[in-house]
Amino acid sequence: MRIAVLIISLSLVMIIGVQSCAVGVGAELMADEDTAAGGAAGVMVAFLFVLGAAFALGKPTVSAVMFGIAAATGFSVGTSTAFEDMAIWGFVALVLCIMSLLGRRELREKPSAEQDS
Repeated sequence: MRIAVLIISLSLVMIIGVQSCAVGVGAELMADEDTAAGGAAGVMVAFLFVLGAAFALGKPTVSAVMFGIAAATGFSVGTSTAFEDMAIWGFVALVLCIMSLLGRRELREKPSAEQDS
């Protein structure tokens, strides 16, 4: 489960980052401060995805916290700005948070399985 979280989150980082940068630059060109703030928050969500991926293998609890913060940020930005796609990324972050928590259980059970053999 932890490897899946790592692969999925690193795959989505580029999409989230490019989309957020495009929204931010487009909003700045159109002088729309609300949407530009949503684009900046999207870049932060992409950074939180990177941090979540970084801790996914060794510290899945920290990874779950990072994805939880990304989910909360995504939902709040998606519902309060014109950048509504952030709500979708918030949902994806919530799924990755749950997967990281399941990975924590997997990591905890791994040493006992090695002792049995």
